[in-house]
Amino acid sequence: MKFPKIAAATAAVLLAAACSGGSDDGDGSGGTGDAPETLTVWRMGDATEAQTAFMDTVSAQYQEQYPDTEVEVQWIPWGEFSQRFQTALVSGGPDVVEIGNDQVSTWADAGALYDVAELAEGWEDREDILEGAYANGTFDDAQYSVPWYSGVRALWYNADWLRELGQEPPETWDDLVEVSEAIEAEYDVPGFAAPTDFMNGIASFVWSNGGDFATLEGNEWVGRLDSDATAEALEFYAGLTVDGVSPSACIGLNEVDCAHADFANRELGMFIDGPWARAQIEDINDEYADQWATAPIPGAEGMAPAFGGGSDLAVWNTTEYPEAAFDYITTLNSKENALPYNEVSSMFPTYGDVLESEEFQTDPVLAGAATQAAGDLRLFPETPNWGHVQWELTTVQTAVQRLAEGESADDVLPELNEELTEALNRSTE
Repeated sequence: MKFPKIAAATAAVLLAAACSGGSDDGDGSGGTGDAPETLTVWRMGDATEAQTAFMDTVSAQYQEQYPDTEVEVQWIPWGEFSQRFQTALVSGGPDVVEIGNDQVSTWADAGALYDVAELAEGWEDREDILEGAYANGTFDDAQYSVPWYSGVRALWYNADWLRELGQEPPETWDDLVEVSEAIEAEYDVPGFAAPTDFMNGIASFVWSNGGDFATLEGNEWVGRLDSDATAEALEFYAGLTVDGVSPSACIGLNEVDCAHADFANRELGMFIDGPWARAQIEDINDEYADQWATAPIPGAEGMAPAFGGGSDLAVWNTTEYPEAAFDYITTLNSKENALPYNEVSSMFPTYGDVLESEEFQTDPVLAGAATQAAGDLRLFPETPNWGHVQWELTTVQTAVQRLAEGESADDVLPELNEELTEALNRSTE
């Protein structure tokens, strides 16, 4: 997906043109602490029955504090959010907005978001939020969002197989190969799936080895695909296919098409995906669901970092009721609502103590992913051009595919690193 960056200067002009806040049927007094007649909330994604019921519960909780305020939740498809945000800069936006955690700096820079730093000082749950997640909302010494949930991937495995083999879930790359080979020897199925069209999984291998995809040097992005650390990680990941640990059928496939059916039917030992995959795998075959479990993703020398995709919550900058808007955020993002939201979304809260709670640690499919969610979470290079690299050019995925097909890293990586560098530095005007 492409996310055009809006110049801050242009945004300032647009904001000056905005004649009203998100709640345009309030009394218009704009006084701090006032409450609107209607508080408008933008949620991203689809209004499923379960999600709608959850949001209705949150609205009822909020109205205990603001009984005269109606809450209007509007659902914005993820594919439309960029255009809707740009329009809202001119015409006036909502009061509260869900925003992808990789988009906060872009829209803060555009002037779309309200600095909630002072409002957050009195939030009693603030101190329990994972610091790395909270820091994601910081831009130019201001706080433009607070973290809501993260969607992390983990290593799926069959617990009974590992018990029978006398093996623990692998923690390192060496362990991953050893356990995979043991599974194949005993059960005559591939031990691990390494799909090549799987950017989020590939990233964990790169980051765990001290590599990265690109770094910003001055005003220029410099690709790092052919750096020693990144190249070694990409060669290891692709080598799992070359060496027969992962089935060659996974070349060109994503994690769903490569692994879900085989895992459900006991034709695969391990793979990487989020806990949200449980429902999809159960639909294929739930006969062995009581044996499914997750563990953190094995890295070069221990638990790997993971892509920390997810959503933050922000107050739209033109709202006339920032305090009331922030109070809605703290209601939606309360510890009380953390587990109910996980039940309807399979996403993880960003509270460290909640992730360590019994509810998350006693569910075998949630436990390993919850540990992963409390670990080192990272995002891709912070530039609107990353979407072009990941979704249109598929530069990294192509590199891994070509390596898995047997091409030399010395030939593949310099070529695609040049493509990556050029793409990240292209004009977005």
